[in-house]
Amino acid sequence: MELLNINYAEFESFLFVLFRVSAFILFAPILGSRQFPIMAKIGFILLLSLTVYPSVKTLLPEPPRGMFELTMHLTIELLIGLAIAFASRLAFTAVQIGGTMVDFQMGFGVVNVIDPQTQTQVSVTAQFQNIFAILIYLSVNAHHLTILALVESFQLINLQTFYFGGTAMTIVMKLFIDTFVLGIKIASPIMAILFFISVGLGLVARTVPQMNVFIVGFPLQIGVGLMMIGFSMSFFGIMIQNHLSHLPVQLMALLRAF
Repeated sequence: MELLNINYAEFESFLFVLFRVSAFILFAPILGSRQFPIMAKIGFILLLSLTVYPSVKTLLPEPPRGMFELTMHLTIELLIGLAIAFASRLAFTAVQIGGTMVDFQMGFGVVNVIDPQTQTQVSVTAQFQNIFAILIYLSVNAHHLTILALVESFQLINLQTFYFGGTAMTIVMKLFIDTFVLGIKIASPIMAILFFISVGLGLVARTVPQMNVFIVGFPLQIGVGLMMIGFSMSFFGIMIQNHLSHLPVQLMALLRAF
C-alpha cells in the first residue's frame, strides 16, 4: 500500500486493521497504561497497522455497502481488539484479587496506592505483586504472543459470520473462573498461615484473658504475612508463568469461537 496513492476501497479496508489494532493497543497490558505516552501509542498503532495490513489485506472482507454497514464492521473490529486485550489483562486482575485478599487478612485493607497502569487504587501487596507479574509477563514474551494473536485474528475471524454468543460466552466465563481460581491460588499459602495465627490468637484470648490479643496479634499478623509474601514469591512466579503459558491457547479458542 502506497501511503500517497491509495483508493477509497483500500482506505476502508485499512480502517478495519487500524480500528482493531487501536482497540488492542489502548487496552492491552503495559501498552494501554496511562503512563505510556499518548504520542508513542499513536505512533505504535500506526506502525503496527501499516506493518500488518499488507499481509492481511487479502483476508479482509469486501468493502461494505453504505455507512451503516461500515459502522457495524468497524464496531466489530473494536470488539475483537478489546476482547484480545481483555483476555490478556486477566492475569493481572488475578494478581490484584490475590493481593487484596492477603492485605485484608493482614490488616492492610484500607492501605491503598495508585496503580500506574489503571490509575485506580489497589492494595499494597497487590501492587507489589503486580510489578513482579509485569516483569514475568515481559520476560516470557507474553506481549509478543498477544500481538501474534491479534495478527492471526484476521485469519480466524470472518466479519460476515461474526457471532458473540454460545461457545464464545462459555469461553469468556471460563476465563473469568480461571482468573478467580488463580487469585485464590496466589493468596492461599499466605491466607492459610494467617488463618492458623488467627485461630491461635483466639485460643490464647480464651485461655489467657489478661493478655491484650489485639496489641499482640496485629503486628504478629503483619510480620508473618510479610515473611510469607517473601517466601511465596517463587510459588507466585511459577503460578503466573503457568497461567501465561496457556494464554495463546485461550486466545486462539476465543478467536475461533467468534
